[in-house]
Amino acid sequence: MKYEDVSAILYRNHGVFDITTPFGTQRRRLFLSTESKVCEFAKRSRKRGYPIPPNEIKCWLSISKVTKPTTNIVAKFQRYASRATFPSAFVRKCLEADPTKDCYENRLTTGTRIDGEIISLDAISRYNHWVVEQFRKALKERRNFNSGTFTFRGYDGSLWIEVKQKDDNYNYYKAGDIAAGFSKEYRGCANGYYYALIDDEHFIGIDID
Repeated sequence: MKYEDVSAILYRNHGVFDITTPFGTQRRRLFLSTESKVCEFAKRSRKRGYPIPPNEIKCWLSISKVTKPTTNIVAKFQRYASRATFPSAFVRKCLEADPTKDCYENRLTTGTRIDGEIISLDAISRYNHWVVEQFRKALKERRNFNSGTFTFRGYDGSLWIEVKQKDDNYNYYKAGDIAAGFSKEYRGCANGYYYALIDDEHFIGIDID
């Protein structure tokens, strides 16, 4: 390959690459230096490395960046939902979701950067242990609950539970269903990040407002 062609590929595109040579394929961590030299990262380093001689690059037949496999977030929703011990329309929707479609297509989320992000009750408990214990008690007793706001990682956090009293007209909620969630909103604003209870101990990201 031409040196300038490899330089162009690596421009703002450092990472792990598969390099094909007449002798086989090598996997190496490459980057472009500030002097526009093709370099390889040193072992156990993310910042330092050494230049690769142009004569060596001439022997390369091709290079391709190694990409991380795409995480199936819908499968993550289903994995957590399978642990729930309470009746929930959201949990049923997760379990019935089509894993070949994304979260938005399955109408599990509104399609945001927090899709599938998990926050546990244990994590929330570090900021307000009493509220979390009251939430757990209300969930166990299948009754409504609203924590009001409390400080959580610089946001206004809140926990809530609503027990559905009857089936709805859309065949979504059933009598006895638990709808519960956690929100972290910007201080003094009604905007932020919203999570649905997906099992007895975890909330999963579904919306940003």
